[in-house]
Amino acid sequence: MHLKFDKKLVLCVFVCGHFATTSVFAADWQVSKSLTVSEVYTDNVDLTHDNKTSEFVTTFTPSISLQGSGARANVSLNASLEASSLDGEGDTINPRLGANADAELLEDFLYVDASINIIQNSVDAFTPSGINTLSNTGNTTNTYNYQISPYITQRYKGIAEVVGRYTYNNQLNSNNNTSDSDSQNFELDVNSGDDFQRLTWGASVNYKDSGSDNTSSELLSTDVSLGYRFNRAWSVNSSVGVESNDFESTRSVNDGSQWSMSAIWTPNNRTSLNIGYGDRFFGSVPTLDFSHRSRRSLLTASYSRELTDSATLLSQQSAFQTTDAFGNPIDPITGDPLSLANSTINITEGLFINEVFELSYTLTGKRSSITIGGSHSVQKYEDGRADETLEEYNVSVDRRLSSRLTVDAGYSFSQQERTGIADAFRPSQALIQTNEYNLGLTRKIGVNSNLKFTYYFTDSESDDLANDYQENRMQLSFTTKL
Repeated sequence: MHLKFDKKLVLCVFVCGHFATTSVFAADWQVSKSLTVSEVYTDNVDLTHDNKTSEFVTTFTPSISLQGSGARANVSLNASLEASSLDGEGDTINPRLGANADAELLEDFLYVDASINIIQNSVDAFTPSGINTLSNTGNTTNTYNYQISPYITQRYKGIAEVVGRYTYNNQLNSNNNTSDSDSQNFELDVNSGDDFQRLTWGASVNYKDSGSDNTSSELLSTDVSLGYRFNRAWSVNSSVGVESNDFESTRSVNDGSQWSMSAIWTPNNRTSLNIGYGDRFFGSVPTLDFSHRSRRSLLTASYSRELTDSATLLSQQSAFQTTDAFGNPIDPITGDPLSLANSTINITEGLFINEVFELSYTLTGKRSSITIGGSHSVQKYEDGRADETLEEYNVSVDRRLSSRLTVDAGYSFSQQERTGIADAFRPSQALIQTNEYNLGLTRKIGVNSNLKFTYYFTDSESDDLANDYQENRMQLSFTTKL
């Protein structure tokens, strides 16, 4: 494994550490630690179509969760390090870190946020990489993402609030074939104060400068907004502005006017609907955000169409799941094998239009829960590269058989397709369909330990026969909290 060193990464680590050791030194701390030892058997460690190779892999995964809160600063850190006996092209060390810190440096005026995320991803979504990190494909990279964001805020006696923010983001990849990137973002917002209850207004200026090994982009937008609340349940928002952009594109014009309108319906604190429509230089921009929850169920749906890049999507990743579907906090240290975080994101350069629809339903009973979800996304590259489409459908079920025994099962189907004009790096056509099954049984041992056995089966079919593979995998894990 090769890590590209960057002095700014050390600076961000120092900033987070400074918050932890000064502003929140005397704060309340919550700490949990665990150790997982696993033995994994796979009948196809290289994920090949033929000439399969079986292998036993031993893993050790220490983990820690740290939460600290003080009068003027907060620190949250979740980390684990999976070390394996894997021998070949795969990564034998898989670090994972999610750390966030915020502090009030000058009372009611100057603040700073900082974050560091480390997570392992697949490099090419159209090449086999496996269900988690224990495969000899070489199609993985450790993504090191850090961000620091100082900002100021000033309130004017209920009339207006002004926020000025600067954000620096840097992204490093351990795979030498994957580009690093960085970005700077300047944002100034002026919004109506508390005196405006029904009629709200605002204005903003946003500038983002991004760069990687071979590409760069500049995005500048200004807009004014106006909103009105009719009653407790209904309100509307609108905005109009202009944008001026500079990036590689097949379009003759990358800027122009923009506008949007949306209606928000919140009949109670369990249901919300935000539906809108707008227009930018690349076309229409519909939006949808719906959520309805009951005591035991949650239904969500969303649709968006925006201009973005892979670095931005990767910077939004969560290294650990820290809340359940209902937003309740959960222990992020589970002892489960570390999966590839976003095997469907191609880490590539250049901007694209990302169109995403997602739907999810969760039902929780006294002893059982079920989650059903699906998503459809299309990425249309501005520089003329082939479009990429992804469909995903999944269902997962878990049931508590007794106070010490739990069973879980899951199935997912994904289809990735590339269509369009060929370039020097990608063919014009590519198709992969993958079915994944898993069945697990967890036995609680004592107060702080558990033993888990999981069986996985993966069946992946591609229009390139060399990328077809099937894999059976069995994993026995022992996890204890320290």
